[in-house]
Amino acid sequence: MSEVKDPVCGMMIEAETAAGSTTYESQEVYFCSDYCRREFESSPARYYNHIERQEPAYTVSKGPGPHGTRNRQ
Repeated sequence: MSEVKDPVCGMMIEAETAAGSTTYESQEVYFCSDYCRREFESSPARYYNHIERQEPAYTVSKGPGPHGTRNRQ
């Protein structure tokens, strides 16, 4: 089981048994109660810095072509 933090009240809860969840900016956010879920959904920007974010498994970026050379046109 994974423990997560409710961004509204700060309570630590088990993700698998959370009272509610929602997706915000491609992240699953879990709540201890329906009240906290509704509070978050009414103003997600207010709680943005309280969201525990999962790091992506990998990132893709554009850069130089193969062997450090840039594509020429």
